[in-house]
Amino acid sequence: MSFFKNKIVLTSVLIVLAGSIGTLAYMNGQSKPGEPIHKVVNLSGNSLTFHEIDKLDAFAELIVIGYGIEDFRDREHVITAFDDGTMQSFHTNTNIKIEKILKKPEGFPSDQNELTIIEPVSLDGDVKYTADDYVELQKGDESVLFLMKNSFGDYGLINDNLGKFSLEGISQYSVPQSSTAQALSEYETFRNSVMKKYLLN
Repeated sequence: MSFFKNKIVLTSVLIVLAGSIGTLAYMNGQSKPGEPIHKVVNLSGNSLTFHEIDKLDAFAELIVIGYGIEDFRDREHVITAFDDGTMQSFHTNTNIKIEKILKKPEGFPSDQNELTIIEPVSLDGDVKYTADDYVELQKGDESVLFLMKNSFGDYGLINDNLGKFSLEGISQYSVPQSSTAQALSEYETFRNSVMKKYLLN
């Protein structure tokens, strides 16, 4: 086979391989196996982001170690729209099991072991909507969760992906697939400061 034909074959194989990898990543959409999520729509949020653990600790009303009880698809996904059909807001109600309370407001029961929290992500069929590339809490993944009560009295996760840190370490479900090396390094540094502050090393 001539050099020219070899080059064409190699280029074709690389294109098919790249397409396959892209399709798998696209269909994965950060969710664990099950029915594939075919499309992820990332929208910009207006959230306040802290990059220092002491500031995040001071801002959060409730800090717990807990984990999601259900798979992402089985959670309550809430999407609201304006009269013309345009999306107004979205979130997921995630039921968590509380293993330990690290900080709580006055009146929050010390022995409470379950809670429904709001995550800035939702699912509509096979389309996942997410704010600021937020990656949903995985089922059974024991994590430090930073929470704040909203005007309706519900606790929501704050600080985007820097508001939940798995005790197991950093995985492909901790941060967006599109994260740069610098973003991963910053996430790891922040996670280490969280683990040190709450003596979880």
